[in-house]
Amino acid sequence: MPNNPRVHGILLLGGSGSRLRPAYTGNKHLIPIGGRPMAEYGLELFSRCGIKTMTAVVRPEDSTYFQHLFTRMAPGLSITYVLQPDPLGTADALQRCESSVVHPFVATLWGDNLFEVAPRSTFARFVANPAPCMITVAKSASPQHFSVVTLDGDRVRDIVDKPTKPAANTVCAGLMLFDSEALFRSLREVRTNARGEREAMDVVRRFMRSGQLKFDRVSGRWFDAAVSPAFLREAELFALRRGFNHPMPDQQENPSWTSTTRPRRSGSTSTQPGVVS
Repeated sequence: MPNNPRVHGILLLGGSGSRLRPAYTGNKHLIPIGGRPMAEYGLELFSRCGIKTMTAVVRPEDSTYFQHLFTRMAPGLSITYVLQPDPLGTADALQRCESSVVHPFVATLWGDNLFEVAPRSTFARFVANPAPCMITVAKSASPQHFSVVTLDGDRVRDIVDKPTKPAANTVCAGLMLFDSEALFRSLREVRTNARGEREAMDVVRRFMRSGQLKFDRVSGRWFDAAVSPAFLREAELFALRRGFNHPMPDQQENPSWTSTTRPRRSGSTSTQPGVVS
């Protein structure tokens, strides 16, 4: 298993899952998928990519549960829990983590994003050739639900959040890597939007405009499980059939924590339909 001692993982676990109501209520990251809380897959992904030091951003009312869950699941990992009492956006959530990050690089992961293949190669490429920011991208049959990414060769030309008429079917997956200093410096400059939130994608667009944004394509299937009950059901079926966070086929490793089966083959990147220590 790889080791990335220079990368600190931030797992974003707030949110009430409003798009899943009335079928589901409460913290969406605690909804079971394949018999396990959704949040466990993000913790597993970081661990499989060699991340041993992490921060989990949670709501105060969920903090104790996540601490018990992750301690039971991965007692050897160093995890700090940062509270976000109000839904003030992902930039606000990340900025609250600044004092807990000591490594030169940060990987951020939205906890409702699930990956068939653990993106170890993405981490390796970023650490070998760092940039202020690297996003991961995937193809989607429903790009209107996501941040749509327009590519021009090896350059990101545009990123539009949830467009009514998407210009492309390439979208931003929920894993991004940053230079820590550049990330937290840029977060302080993000303004509040009309919804009263500060969003991390505004930081990404800032790096894009200055020509400092890289991207890497996801291998295998990618899911944002909390878009709707239908998306959640699709992720559930995939978890039962294939599982998540597998190694690449040419990498010899024990089977995924999340499945007793190994992937038959990595397919194309597509989506069908305060600090508490």
